[in-house]
Amino acid sequence: MSDTSLIPPEEDKTPRSYATEPARNVEYATLPADITLKPDVITLRRPFFIGSVLIMVLTGVLTFWMPFFNGLLGGAFGGYHAGRMKRALAAAVVSSVMVPAILAFLSYFSEQPSLLFLMGLTFKEWIIANILGTFLGAIGGAASRPLFTERELYRYV
Repeated sequence: MSDTSLIPPEEDKTPRSYATEPARNVEYATLPADITLKPDVITLRRPFFIGSVLIMVLTGVLTFWMPFFNGLLGGAFGGYHAGRMKRALAAAVVSSVMVPAILAFLSYFSEQPSLLFLMGLTFKEWIIANILGTFLGAIGGAASRPLFTERELYRYV
């Protein structure tokens, strides 16, 4: 073996580029003084879903004495707030579990051992009426929300 190399030193070892690249000119713009960075705060990832669940639960608990219509009102308001059918039905599932659970929990504080304040219905019948009303209201509320704004733009939900 000899010390001489087969490739002459004046040639580059990297292959040539066959695509020509345009010259890049980068200009940086200055921002106005009133634009700042977003502060580090805790934000909810799903505010539509959480808001629609809270609306459904609050309306359902406040109007518990109307067995079918409490779920219908809560579902309609929460479904309209949810905007999409999928979110409205998911919020209706959560609400149809939470509202009877809240009422069952609060009934332990009453002096009556059973839930006799439900307009003559048993608690199981009241739960069925509440669930049916909640789902029908959620479907109606989500279906009544328009998908287009006044400016004929598709809204992001």
